Amino acid sequence: MKEPRTVYEVLQMLEHYHCMRRSTYEDLAGQAIDPMAKILLEHLVELEDYSLNVVRIELGQLDQKHSTFLTSGPVLSREVSHAKDCRCDHQQSFQEALMCALTSDRWLDELLQRLEGCSAAPSVLHLAERLRDLEETKGIQIANFTRID
Repeated sequence: MKEPRTVYEVLQMLEHYHCMRRSTYEDLAGQAIDPMAKILLEHLVELEDYSLNVVRIELGQLDQKHSTFLTSGPVLSREVSHAKDCRCDHQQSFQEALMCALTSDRWLDELLQRLEGCSAAPSVLHLAERLRDLEETKGIQIANFTRID
């Protein structure tokens, strides 16, 4: 994996990341035996679709040739994290699917930190803030979806 040098490259990495997560959740949902796990995983696919749309809209608003260059910053980790490459069993229970969805993803956090800390441009800072808010909102939606009254 190469280090992103521009905002556009970070967004491309986020797009790839959400595509991978969507694919993983879709595969798990297709093979789920537990009906509650299947419903949750299908909901996660929808949330990843939403994230993909947000990132693609941001990409569409940037000209790749005129994208803001990032100042040097921390190197992204090379390790594949749990949420990025979910290693859950394909016959997981509802609780296992929930834990997979709620597992923190260090790589995603590092990408967002890269945007937050490596440019003085207010537009870049606001972009990072919006993307972080999106991830927090997804966590809340997952929690609300799984709440049992």
